[in-house]
Amino acid sequence: MQFPSYSHFGIWSAKNASFVCLEPWCGVADLESHNKKLEEKEGVITLAPQKTWTAFWNITLKA
Repeated sequence: MQFPSYSHFGIWSAKNASFVCLEPWCGVADLESHNKKLEEKEGVITLAPQKTWTAFWNITLKA
């Protein structure tokens, strides 16, 4: 799995689920102590007006 555009990688599952999620993330949930300012959120990507951001990830499966 390759995810060069992402700063974090999440591995999670719902309680009693029969699956595990593997997900590239651009940030994480706030800590309880976070100041709740979006611009200071860990992993937040800030864009200037009229600018774009493109991200990609790739999965290679081998038999």
